[in-house]
Amino acid sequence: AAERALADLLEAGGIRPGRTEREVARDLENRMAEHGAHGTAFDTIVAAGPHSAVPHHRPTDAVLARGDLVKLDFGALVDGYHSDMTRTVVLGEPAAWQRDLHALVLDAHTAGSAAVRPGAEVSSVDEAARAVIAEAGLGEHFTHGLGHGVGLAVHEAPSLSARGAGTLSACMAVTVEPGVYLAGRGGVRLEDTLVVREGTPELLTPSTKELVVA
Repeated sequence: AAERALADLLEAGGIRPGRTEREVARDLENRMAEHGAHGTAFDTIVAAGPHSAVPHHRPTDAVLARGDLVKLDFGALVDGYHSDMTRTVVLGEPAAWQRDLHALVLDAHTAGSAAVRPGAEVSSVDEAARAVIAEAGLGEHFTHGLGHGVGLAVHEAPSLSARGAGTLSACMAVTVEPGVYLAGRGGVRLEDTLVVREGTPELLTPSTKELVVA
């Protein structure tokens, strides 16, 4: 439901200059309901421009503007189960720093996802993604853990973080959600929900993670 709602929102031009964060959030939530969601998995995040540098910003009446990064963190509640995903889009032709920031977060996401496998220490999965951002000199701007379990609650064990304890087991559903947040400028987060499998993890949120120009 969440995947299809985002696709519909983008196709309809629902993320555009002149709309407010709250309008985009309501539109996205209504589209999730149209696709069978019984509710939202958590309070939808729509964060535009400088607000995208706030990891858990709540939507306001701030108006989207050309040149903004727009971060959307959302999920659907279906039959008691929660989904969780984040994508970041840009309004109009992206600046070089926005392309570079998005590419860095995508590289970190790829590294973190590759570390998701049975028996992996949760802290090592976090480190796999965090090291990519640290090597780029932006480690201090990745200010939260890499991910968490998700299922009957939107935040469950295990915690994929530097302080997390334990290992991953097959069939666990976890998020991988690195982000870099540059105060006053903007931020990028990319989040998927993955199921731990032998070999490659199963991707439950397959919409593109390439930089979408809205």
